Amino acid sequence: MQLRVEVTDALERIAPGDYEAFYAESQASLFYDPRFLLAAERSPLLPALGSYYLCVFQERRLVAFLPVYLQQISTVDPLGVLRRTAGLVDDGGDLGLFSHIMHCFESTIPSVLACADVYRLLFEALAELAARTGARYYGILNVRDAALLASAKDCGLHINYMVDSFHLDAGDFRDFDDLVAQLPSEGRWEMNRQLRKFAASGTQAHVVTPPFGGKLEQLAGMCHTTTARHGTPQYFPKEELVQFCELCGDLVRLCVIERDGRLISGLICFEKAGVFYIWSAGMDYDQTDFSPYTISFATCYRHALERQCRRVEGGRLNFRIKTRLGLHPRQLFAITSADLADTASLDSSTGAAAIVRASPSTCFSGRKE
Repeated sequence: MQLRVEVTDALERIAPGDYEAFYAESQASLFYDPRFLLAAERSPLLPALGSYYLCVFQERRLVAFLPVYLQQISTVDPLGVLRRTAGLVDDGGDLGLFSHIMHCFESTIPSVLACADVYRLLFEALAELAARTGARYYGILNVRDAALLASAKDCGLHINYMVDSFHLDAGDFRDFDDLVAQLPSEGRWEMNRQLRKFAASGTQAHVVTPPFGGKLEQLAGMCHTTTARHGTPQYFPKEELVQFCELCGDLVRLCVIERDGRLISGLICFEKAGVFYIWSAGMDYDQTDFSPYTISFATCYRHALERQCRRVEGGRLNFRIKTRLGLHPRQLFAITSADLADTASLDSSTGAAAIVRASPSTCFSGRKE
């Protein structure tokens, strides 16, 4: 079985229709939807020095795919998670080459082949690309795919726990009332208390689909203000966030809380293939007597159940609040290389068409378009 890896620096450079057909066949998550990837490339929420797409082909058929982004390590790791858990060193301005952008809940290597060679070839290609681009580290973040983690370990890469992500299996509940009844006791009491306050407030909450009018711009500003309040003002820049969502098109849903048509708080979310993703929050606690965060989650739960979504993805962090809201944690791991500053540089003298023989039956063609 002949496999080759091609590297390109723009999604549009992949032959028209190839990636879309692969994405449909692979059944990969929202974070590999071509619209989401295009948004990450054209309107990065954190500064990127380059976007690269590692494509594995079997003859002319695209069979596996890995997007990676060249960023300063301080940008890759805005919360210091990799510094604490994986020991990444940044002497100032050092670069990392990682998949995905930090705004994604989960990364893997989508593939339509059950073939261990695919992972090994991509790690070899990633190592070569890291050397060429001057990255100090490379890897894949927010991983829970056991087969990928095992393959990475076999390839000599480091595996470290990062954070938990949270999800809710919507199929476990008949309706919203049943969901509330099955919350942990503290969460059930708090949810009912907040729902009573909300009902008496004269405020409305609902999930809306595009077009959003001016609501997207307003909510993007709230998301920026909220993350700035928590010490990371760079994480959701307003203008880039608006453009990012516009590029994602009808993947986007807005959960909005309004009073007399005026936006008070809300969530930017996505909906894809029976999964509802709660992504970014814009909360103003000064305008309500109830918790806008709890009511926003309740509104998303209602929407997901009415739409017969099979799962709600609740993002990362905030363990106590999210488990109280009925979400269940899953561990995410970082796959990281050794510090390339402490290892011998790979020979890049052959330029952009270097050939590395991976095995008697497979080959690697690292070609940057």
